[in-house]
Amino acid sequence: MIFNMLLVLISIILENIFNLHLNISILFTLISLIIIFPYFKNAKKEYLIFSFFTGLIYDLFFTNFYILNCFIYLFISYFIFYILKNHNFNIFTVLYSSIFAIFLYNFILFIIFNFYNYTNYSLLDLSLILRSFIFVNIIYTIFIYLISKIIFYRFNSYI
Repeated sequence: MIFNMLLVLISIILENIFNLHLNISILFTLISLIIIFPYFKNAKKEYLIFSFFTGLIYDLFFTNFYILNCFIYLFISYFIFYILKNHNFNIFTVLYSSIFAIFLYNFILFIIFNFYNYTNYSLLDLSLILRSFIFVNIIYTIFIYLISKIIFYRFNSYI
């Protein structure tokens, strides 16, 4: 559990650095929910609770909607759990899940923001946002997957 919290904390810090200094929108925190899945493989309830609180922390640091990301993270984590539960946890399923989570997260925000007229951006704007997310998020996913795989298999008896 310490590794899970540490990974989310590192993801939040990196996301903040990328957003502030490089002006690149990244979803490292959402990807961290995919990477920590092996620790919750047989504990669906705990995984969903952890993702809900991760969304709450994300809301507190990055948004003005203090409950929106809690439910979005919960909703996406529900799908992530079933995708990864039914498939082997390898680099390809992790990449597929991270791309799926990024697209789903942005599409849900697009629907909510346009429905409530909070922002008015088109599908072209959504595609530009997604295009800017994909490359850096895939690199981060591969990097953090390899590190977590080493940690998981080395310290599996202690987890």
